[in-house]
Amino acid sequence: MEWKDYEQLILSEWQKLLDGTPAPTEKEMQHFLEQYPSMVPGAFNLIGCESGHYPWLCGLISQPILPSFDHRKPDFMWLSLNSATIEPVLIEIEAPNKRWWTESGQQTERLTQALDQILQWKMWFKEPHNLDAFKKMYGLDLATPTKRNFRPSYLLIFGRRAEANVKPGLIAKRSLLAQDDVTVMTYDRLNPNPKAHNLVCMKIKNDRGDYSFKTISVPATFTLKPRLAICRSRLHDLDIAINLNNHISKKRKKFLIQRLPYWNVWLKETGGCGTIKPVDEE
Repeated sequence: MEWKDYEQLILSEWQKLLDGTPAPTEKEMQHFLEQYPSMVPGAFNLIGCESGHYPWLCGLISQPILPSFDHRKPDFMWLSLNSATIEPVLIEIEAPNKRWWTESGQQTERLTQALDQILQWKMWFKEPHNLDAFKKMYGLDLATPTKRNFRPSYLLIFGRRAEANVKPGLIAKRSLLAQDDVTVMTYDRLNPNPKAHNLVCMKIKNDRGDYSFKTISVPATFTLKPRLAICRSRLHDLDIAINLNNHISKKRKKFLIQRLPYWNVWLKETGGCGTIKPVDEE
């Protein structure tokens, strides 16, 4: 599917969900964003200029594990990369009907709890042994050939713009919630990112300490390219996820699935940068 057609499809489905009656639940929002990961900010850095690098694993991780963390998991995570930094973007979402403010203009209890959740993740990353375990679990030592700074960032997606900005004074108050490494936005800010047209969604699975990544969705714009081969080789069930996408034709599904073994062989023989070149991108 061409991006412009896919973008219109996403936005149409998004508005129906977001403006539906009754209001969508957090679980429904989670499911939608799993199916359309290009809607989730942070793939190409949350802080600073947008990166030209694909995120590690070329996908959005749903409900990622933080090793030994026994509280609420993030709803999503990108392992964003740029030339100098590895930036895990930990994302908390709430149902769109959650309110920012009480009638008196005070921060609601639910908003306070969501921001406190982010503080718990920040505290967890402060422990060196947690950081080492996190890097090992997600294979981040393999993500880049050179040493890069490690800088987590955090995103809270909460409520709707109309309620958050209901009074002029609350707009200024809301802006103060953001920090150098924390971004807070409403669902109205979300839009499909064309740079994310090839990014999948996955879940990490723990099989007695052996961690693997199960693909749960691919976009209708999914293609196979040399620069994505290393990340894609680490994902399981790509063929199943391709088959589950109702917006990909049967002919296209068959082609993509038949080509997956070729790219694994190509990667094994070349390391991703050898002299054996693919006939074409797919």
